[in-house]
Amino acid sequence: MFWPRARRPGLMGILYPCGGESATAYNPKMPLPILQPTSQATPQTLLRLFHQTELNWARHLGEEQVLALGTAIFNPELKAVVQANSVFCASMPVGAGAAEKLAEAQAFYREKGTKLGGIVVGPVAGSGGERLEFLAQSGWVLQRREILRLARRPAASPVGVPEGVKIIPARASFRHFRQLAVEMAADNAQLAKASMLHLDDPHVDALLALQEGRAVAGVAVLAMGEVGRIDQLYVSDKVRRHGMGELILSRTMEICARALFRQVLVGCGAEEPAALALFRKFGFEPIGALEFWRAPHAADFAF
Repeated sequence: MFWPRARRPGLMGILYPCGGESATAYNPKMPLPILQPTSQATPQTLLRLFHQTELNWARHLGEEQVLALGTAIFNPELKAVVQANSVFCASMPVGAGAAEKLAEAQAFYREKGTKLGGIVVGPVAGSGGERLEFLAQSGWVLQRREILRLARRPAASPVGVPEGVKIIPARASFRHFRQLAVEMAADNAQLAKASMLHLDDPHVDALLALQEGRAVAGVAVLAMGEVGRIDQLYVSDKVRRHGMGELILSRTMEICARALFRQVLVGCGAEEPAALALFRKFGFEPIGALEFWRAPHAADFAF
């Protein structure tokens, strides 16, 4: 609230508007809340933050609706992209309640002209084994991604750019980004389109590495307050094992440093050992895992 200069009350008048400005009104023994900075967050807090980035990353892929099971993202035009038709931050109860929530979610997706392709189970403690058994018996397949956090504050990394290589913002050349998206998607048109949709998100910063006029590597960073999430790190087969991954990740660290992120997170699957080794080289450490359940019909769909 703003008061004109002549009528502005003293500090104690603001704290105690009905009690005047007497110094005796202040109680020095009254405990004050202390907000813990995210840099001191516990692993459980960091897991919750990563799950929130997982939802935020998917939000530009479709429409959103809160269900009893969790937050649904759906897009009938991207039926072959599991992430565009999944429930995030899901709360899976034990017993009959789980079946009811699942049936309700599946009915919702059918009504929207698509199918529920996946469930990202929220980081809740307890009853995990029983939840796994229920979904497994229903034909769902569990996939886990290791979640890593940067163990230090992000800083620029002195990696030189080789001759003939140029690092540019992805939005500076949609043509090159589309070329790399098609390659990443292995010619899956829907998955390539999903990759392009992330550039519509103003919270996403993306980079491309160009060599001889072609995009050969790329990466994206999602900003969520003081938390950054690295995604879509990709290096073309033709230039792998030549330091291109280290180069593009070093530029990613510059983005994170400029953004003043207190936490930098990334998810890495078991099928990505090279990426996992690269992140560890840059100081990332595991803090847990993300559980993703893939529906029986979506076994061959891209995530």
